[in-house]
Amino acid sequence: MLRRVKTFPLFTIAGVPVSASPWYLLLLYMFARGDLLRGVIWACGITLGLLVHELGHALVARYLRHNPSITLHGFGGLTSRERSGRDVEEAAIIAAGPAAGLLLALVIWGLWQVTIHVLATPDGQVAFPRAVYEGFQAVLMPSVTWNILNLIPLWPLDGGQLFRLVAMRVVGARRADGVTHRLALGLLATAALFLWWRGGIDMYTIVLLAMLAGQNVRALRGEASSGIVQPTHAYAGEQLVSAREALTQGRFKEAARLAQQARTHSQLGAPALDEIWEILGLANTELGEHEEALSYLRRAKPTPAVQQATAICLHELGRDDEQPEIAARWQTGARGRHMGRFLLGVLAFLVVAITFVFSTRLSMFFL
Repeated sequence: MLRRVKTFPLFTIAGVPVSASPWYLLLLYMFARGDLLRGVIWACGITLGLLVHELGHALVARYLRHNPSITLHGFGGLTSRERSGRDVEEAAIIAAGPAAGLLLALVIWGLWQVTIHVLATPDGQVAFPRAVYEGFQAVLMPSVTWNILNLIPLWPLDGGQLFRLVAMRVVGARRADGVTHRLALGLLATAALFLWWRGGIDMYTIVLLAMLAGQNVRALRGEASSGIVQPTHAYAGEQLVSAREALTQGRFKEAARLAQQARTHSQLGAPALDEIWEILGLANTELGEHEEALSYLRRAKPTPAVQQATAICLHELGRDDEQPEIAARWQTGARGRHMGRFLLGVLAFLVVAITFVFSTRLSMFFL
């Protein structure tokens, strides 16, 4: 994994701060080297394509109030967030990036077709000014190629992250990471051999493949996280079952103790954390620890029991005026309920867009 380097802020777009690493200039140079006009056009095209892709991730994350930010670096872009969501929310955030990038490609392709129609002579010939042709190419080639390749199930690309989420459901959370990283290493080895056989592997590609392989090896060894969604530790799951049982039976101290123990485990998914906050909030409310209970209830899902306990704590503390603020925070969970339908729509769009690309002349901009 690359070491963190200092970034410099660029601007804020749609409430999302954007910064860049000095290594981003290297990326621009790799694709834009040549004469000055071509270099400027390709630098703008690559930046536009990356920004739209990352904004696809970031705007969905911002809708879910994950406080995202975008960094442009030497190998593309990265959208960071302050917190994670449930599996369906994570899948929606991940899939929205390639969808936004391919949407940009389709829009630019449509504009190109309109431009051809307008500039065509009576005999059907079109003479594009060089800058116009370079501009269309500089946006279309990265937007088509990068966003389709990004859907390959190769972690940590978007396709690899989506594959991991599916694998967690199919083979279980404990085996999903191993399956994901071994598949990625196999794909990287295949790609390296294919490129070597064709004689078309350059230094930038070698460094990129080596970096991706290193990330997967470190994740397999447990030296790095496999993703923002983590599987729940098996023993923590058993403790949560016991804590819920103790809460139901009125053994509130025991319920709080078990939930606190489960909380100490490093691998906890969003569903497990939801359960922990609710148990701790309800148990401490019953024990009369209203201030502590409120700190947990603020982070819990707004179930009827949580809402009732929150109202009790606020009333006992003489802070009923804070109820609207807490209700506003709970809206994050309400927003997440729509993510299932949104995800299906995004996946359907990706299928249609990729089919369109390879069934039209737009495919000439792939690779």
